[in-house]
Amino acid sequence: MTHLTRSHTLARRALAMVILCWAALFSHNAGAQTVYTLDDNVGSFRLQDSLAFLVDPDGRSNIDEILKRDRNRFSPASTARSLPLREGNAVWVRLSLARDARSTAKWTLAIPLPYLDFAALYQPDGQGAWTRQVAGDTLPVDNWSRPALYADFKLDVPAEGAYDIYLELRNFKPTLMPLMIATESKRNSQRELEHLLLGGLFGALIMLVGVCAIHYLQSRSADDGWYTLYAAGMAVVVSCMTGLSGLWLWPQSPAWSNYTHFSMPILGLGATLIFVRHITSLDAGFPRLSQAVHGVAGFGIPIALLGVAVDRNVADIFNAVYLTLSPLLLLVATLQTWRRGHAVGRWLTIAYIPNAAVTVYIGLQMLQLLPAWWQSRYLMVAAVALSVPLLQQALHLRARERREVQERADALPTQDALTGLLTRPLFDTQVELAIKRSRQNREPSAIVMVEVVNYSYLRESYGDAIAEQCLLRAAVKLHRVLRDVDPAGRVDTARFGLVLDGVASRQELTERMVRLVASGLIPLPGLRPEVTLQFHISCALLTEVVADKRTVLQELQDVLHGMSPRTRRPIRFLEPAPTMPAALPSKDDGNSDRAPLTPHSVLAPFTRASCR
Repeated sequence: MTHLTRSHTLARRALAMVILCWAALFSHNAGAQTVYTLDDNVGSFRLQDSLAFLVDPDGRSNIDEILKRDRNRFSPASTARSLPLREGNAVWVRLSLARDARSTAKWTLAIPLPYLDFAALYQPDGQGAWTRQVAGDTLPVDNWSRPALYADFKLDVPAEGAYDIYLELRNFKPTLMPLMIATESKRNSQRELEHLLLGGLFGALIMLVGVCAIHYLQSRSADDGWYTLYAAGMAVVVSCMTGLSGLWLWPQSPAWSNYTHFSMPILGLGATLIFVRHITSLDAGFPRLSQAVHGVAGFGIPIALLGVAVDRNVADIFNAVYLTLSPLLLLVATLQTWRRGHAVGRWLTIAYIPNAAVTVYIGLQMLQLLPAWWQSRYLMVAAVALSVPLLQQALHLRARERREVQERADALPTQDALTGLLTRPLFDTQVELAIKRSRQNREPSAIVMVEVVNYSYLRESYGDAIAEQCLLRAAVKLHRVLRDVDPAGRVDTARFGLVLDGVASRQELTERMVRLVASGLIPLPGLRPEVTLQFHISCALLTEVVADKRTVLQELQDVLHGMSPRTRRPIRFLEPAPTMPAALPSKDDGNSDRAPLTPHSVLAPFTRASCR
């Protein structure tokens, strides 16, 4: 019995030793911290393993108090997880660095988050004190230790041994903390490339603003003025997202810089909704969708102001919901415009699909429905850069469409609504001018009347729609025998008049009219059953006849009336009026020497032309 009791005691002691060993091993692993080696051959890397962090609940402790009180309370955390930041607290991060034996370069530490509220880097100065470098959008950029787009610090790592540095971080909400370490030369190259890309993006935006401003100065159109303001506003939005606004526009105003990081994307999205609603004319085709877009765009203004009125965490939730839902409504509007057949809808859809995808992703990140990814804001900048030329193309198409509509509206009093040819009064004016030029300057011209003989048959057989389409096709065929300077008009339902300048012979005119008659006998494409056009043509050469501007068109119509529908001579001319020689004066007439010749004694009265 005694032996059995002693065995149980030894077993309990062994189990206790195993548990203590496991606990010690677990405690050692929990407190382990990755030591990052600075190797000049690597040049640049991101901290990927783990960080040691400590939460200061009230955020009032300094570096000496933290190390004296909480040096052993730092906990490990993965770099892939967000740090537990919130309004009022501070998170301290400890990094262990060691310089490679052959490393001689100077090193830097960057935190590429333009919207981070505050960051401070503490390094020992070798005399028992600490050096401090600060950055963050709650501080004026001019007061940063190193003014830049985001927090960028210099590292002073000794040549031997491990080296601990500390970061004090503050932000109003949890966030992923990307820490980038690079040599000074490598960091300078990265900074130059970053500025080059951002400069190219802003150059494109400024070009778009300039084009819109030039269009506005030329047209004085309110649309072009609003487009100019929209493009300028988008440039400001991108500058706020990338940190350029705090560095260039308002480096002395940290409160405004901090607020614009929060509100400008919301205002930019609302302005985009208004822009798309206007450029696509949603109210004409989709009135309910237009009202929805207008309401959501207007709702963006109070959401952007929530950061001033309520807690930033509450306002951030509203921002996330707005950033998630508004791009989807934007895509619905552009897709509906594309389906309606507008070319501008296609370009807007292609331009805004990347923007909408990245914006929705950022909104879902803010709602903590997707894992945090700090590069998403740079994807947004890339999407904006891609959309700039597409938006310019959409603006160009829209301006051209509106200009064409305005030109057609201005031409309505002077052009036939169906064919686009001149109306009868304006064509009469062109005929008068041609006759005047022929008499005064002896310029050769021809006046032609063309009739679609089978129009009545087509209308009775196939209906008004097919008949009107045939007239439109007839006008198209007329343009094939006309020059750009030759006027043409619709003088009756199925009759057209032409003024052909420079035509001096019947052969030249007949060749052109034969081409017109032959083109009419070719079946019209797209019409079933096959339909042909039968043209009858009457012509007046002003080099042959002395035309009367008041009656010449009526005479040409009389020639058309006299032609049989199945005539083999569909092209006919007005004949010159016959003249009779005047009688010579008689020798017996004593007054012959005093009777001068007059035009009435030489020319006989003109008669109406006859058709051979």
